[in-house]
Amino acid sequence: MSYYMSYLNYFANNCLKYIPPSRLATKKILVVGCGNGQDCSPFTEAKEVHGLDICENIGQSFVHEKVSYYDESAESMQRESDFYDLVFSVATLEHIHNLEAAFSEIYRVTKPGGLIYSVASPLWNAYEGHHMYGLFSEFPWIHLRLSPPEIIQYIEKTKKDIGDYKKAENLVDFMFSEYFNRRLATEYLKISSELKISYLIRNDIWQDGETFLTPDILEELTQKGLNKEEILSVSHTYVAIK
Repeated sequence: MSYYMSYLNYFANNCLKYIPPSRLATKKILVVGCGNGQDCSPFTEAKEVHGLDICENIGQSFVHEKVSYYDESAESMQRESDFYDLVFSVATLEHIHNLEAAFSEIYRVTKPGGLIYSVASPLWNAYEGHHMYGLFSEFPWIHLRLSPPEIIQYIEKTKKDIGDYKKAENLVDFMFSEYFNRRLATEYLKISSELKISYLIRNDIWQDGETFLTPDILEELTQKGLNKEEILSVSHTYVAIK
């Protein structure tokens, strides 16, 4: 099993704890940011599953009679209001620039009494860098501390192995691309807290990297306008009943 599928299954299993197994077969589920379709695979015991994404390969890796795919943005869904018993989204909202619209749409399509389950991870400020997975472990928060030209210079000077990126410019283009929204952790908390839900289960930020946050780095990033809480933010979890 791939790392991503293990990651996905962890959150899918955690999400399904809130739905009695005996009732899952009656539920309609929407997966926001379904990608190639694998994100829908943990939910096939449900009555029906809809996967939503704007990627080119939507649904190409998972075909199932209960699963339908829709080429739609999370910010502007064409799904029916008050329709889904569960709206599930993992590792997607960090790519959505209009978070306000995405959370509003997720709320709109969830039926009263339905479950909203969202995990956005990692946030832009993660010490490893967004989707860098330890590539710059010796230089935590490199993407916040150096400019793109400085990072290119650093890669070339240290002769760092950057794998499939091949050129330093390719890696830096990815790091700073519009693929990531760079929204602050406090914004995730504020936007989701304004949804008019009936019961809040979780709305919190997981923090990590404090062992790497030396006084010098903290001072350096504080001067860039980031406080300690924001610097350590890694992922946002929101679980609620509409």
